[in-house]
Parts: sequence; C-alpha cells; structure tokens
Amino acid sequence: MIHTIFFDIGGTLVTGTSGLHMLAKRLDASRESDIFESLRQKFMSIYLDENPPRFYNIKEILAITAANIAAKYGLPDVADEVVDIYRAAYLDNGYLYDDTIQTLERLKAGGIKMVLISDADDDVLEPQLKSLGIWDYFEGRIISSVTRAYKPGNKVVSKALEFCEEPRDGILFVGDTIVDIKTAQKMKVKSVLINRNNHFKLEADYKITGLEQLFDIIADPDRQ
Repeated sequence: MIHTIFFDIGGTLVTGTSGLHMLAKRLDASRESDIFESLRQKFMSIYLDENPPRFYNIKEILAITAANIAAKYGLPDVADEVVDIYRAAYLDNGYLYDDTIQTLERLKAGGIKMVLISDADDDVLEPQLKSLGIWDYFEGRIISSVTRAYKPGNKVVSKALEFCEEPRDGILFVGDTIVDIKTAQKMKVKSVLINRNNHFKLEADYKITGLEQLFDIIADPDRQ
C-alpha cells in the first residue's frame, strides 16, 4: 500500500518560464536560443558537480553562469541582476499545472503523506508555493539551500530517509529528471517519471503523463 509520496516541484507540480530563459533574453534577445544553450550547459556543469569547492545555491550558480557566458560572448555582465531575474521566474512567472491541486487534495484526503524535495533556494521557493497555495500540503520539506546539497547527493538522501516509514515499497518519488530517478534509487523507493509530452528518454519504475495517473499506481502498485 502506498503511504508516502515525495514530490519534485519544477516540471512536476509547477511550471513557468525558467530563470535561464529569462537570463538568456536579458543577455541578448537576438541570440536567445544560442545564449540559452550555453547558459544551460554551464549551469548544469556546476549544478551536477559532485565535488564542488563549496556549496553554491541556485542564485550563486546563476551569477557565475551569467558572468561566464557574458564574457564568452562579449556581452555586458548582468550578474548583479540575477537575484531579481530568479525571483521573477519563480514569483511572477511560475504557475501550477492544471492537475496539481486536485491531485494533492485527493492524496491528502486519502491519508497519504506528502514530502516536498526540491533543488531551489528556500527564500524564493517558499513564498512561491505559499502564493500558489500548495505549501501546507507537505508534511516534510527538503530544499537544497537548507540541506546545502543537491539531489541525488547523500545529504539530501539522508534527510529524505528521515521521512521514510516502512515498508519502503510503499513510497513513491515523483519527478521529471534523471536526478529525481537517481535520488529515488539511492533511497530504495519507487521512482515515478512524469513527462506530460509523453517523450520518455529515461527509465523509471513507473512512467506517467499526468498526475492523475498516480492513482492508478496507488490502486495497483504492481503495474509497470
């Protein structure tokens, strides 16, 4: 029986214009696509580094990335604008998927414990989720800027395990990226990969195109 569900946030429950897209447009709107790809690659190289010299929060990674790509393309350095861009991406441009509230309501009514697990800065994520009305659905909240580590790092996994009751096969981890799947694997819980466009390039224990399909898994956890 499913008793606990961990939820990633961005791309799973919440969507909107990403900070990287907004940053690319700010740097050079005429080359937004190329700038975005360069920003994405640089950002991910820092974000996925398993042995960084220290922990960098998302705003810091964005500032480093912005300065690096601005220098590469000979553009003005807008690193001092990164905080405002990041906050705007979350607070002004983020919104819930159509099935988010209904799903969380049904899960709450069914007595299923929900835990938030997100690679984000808490000073931005918390006001966003409170504004969107979903902060209080979660009995536990694991946010990278607080844990000082990113998924699927051991510190994140260790914190997540504090919310894991037995049996472990009654726990789902719902997310949209490889780091979510890897985190679920390290936690030894079932991974649920969501891709609303039905373009699955990754493997997981379950694959869904909408949150309502979680209830099919809950009804029959043996389905694949």
